[in-house]
Amino acid sequence: MATGSDLATTVGRVARANDRLDITANLSVTIDGIDLAISTVDDRVRVQVPSVWDGVRLGRTERGRLGRLARILDEAGETAEIRVGDAVIAVVGADATPSRLDWALSMGPVEIRPRAVVPAVLRLR
Repeated sequence: MATGSDLATTVGRVARANDRLDITANLSVTIDGIDLAISTVDDRVRVQVPSVWDGVRLGRTERGRLGRLARILDEAGETAEIRVGDAVIAVVGADATPSRLDWALSMGPVEIRPRAVVPAVLRLR
C-alpha cells in the first residue's frame, strides 16, 4: 500500500512534468481521530472538516504536511477547499491568495478566510 509521502512524491512528479492531473475523489479519512470527507466538485477538491476547532487542531498537528500539500497542489494547478458546513474557511493550492499572515505562518499557498471562520464557528452557514 502506498503511503502519503509516496502519493505526494508521485503528484509532485506529475506536476513538474506538466502533465494534466485529473482528481476524482469521494472518500472518508480519519486523521488524529478527526473524520474528514474528501470529494471533488468540478475542478476543486473539497475537504469537509466537522468543526473549525478540528480544522485548527489539524492545522497545528499536520502543519508540515499541509504546507507540502499546498505547494504540490499549486505546482499541479489544483485547488482544495477546506470547509465547515457550507463555509469555505481555507483555500489551498493554485487558487489560494495568501495574506501576509498566511505567509508569516509559512504554510505556502494557503489562504485562511477569517470572514468565513466566524459564521462556521457559530454554524450560521
